[in-house]
Amino acid sequence: MSFAAGGEEDLPSPFADIPALVHDHSYLPIRFDGLVDNALVYISGLGVRRALKKLSCDVCRASLVTEAASAIKDQSYHLLSLRNNGGLVIPSEGTVKVVRAAEWVIRQASSSFGRSRPIKLLEVMYIVRKRIGSEDVFVLGEHIVDTQYGIDSHHQTLLTLVVSVFFKIRLHHIAKITTLNLQSNNMRQQLNKTVLFKGH
Repeated sequence: MSFAAGGEEDLPSPFADIPALVHDHSYLPIRFDGLVDNALVYISGLGVRRALKKLSCDVCRASLVTEAASAIKDQSYHLLSLRNNGGLVIPSEGTVKVVRAAEWVIRQASSSFGRSRPIKLLEVMYIVRKRIGSEDVFVLGEHIVDTQYGIDSHHQTLLTLVVSVFFKIRLHHIAKITTLNLQSNNMRQQLNKTVLFKGH
């Protein structure tokens, strides 16, 4: 049995099967192109709307959103600004940063050739936490100190909530695209005879 320097037992990580996702040499971009970035901001707004229903802390609720005036300066908010008639939720920079990190993990997992099973929420959460680190992305400031010694840190709660809501939205999208691809291939095969015989 091997022991670490601090005298603790050196146990294998429960996430030992996902080393390819956290490699430094990734072929995926660190920053997404304008179209994907705008889509992520738009989806972040939908995620925030769902997350707000599950939060009771006013400080945490306020940290997930931003004012429309400050969002106009950022090109990533362009699609959201175009589509907003006053009813859309405008996500904060921290929320968008967490969503971008989660999207990066999901794309990394889907491009991994050696992966035989779909990625799970806990794996996404683990890697997003690793990428975000101790950075105060939600700009909670003193609120982190006030809540970190209680049952739950509000920073960790927000991070978990944003990732889980986005993950659910993203999985729904992946399933929809996969189903459409399968249906279109099947429909094409079924209609081949009709097209041939009717001359369409």
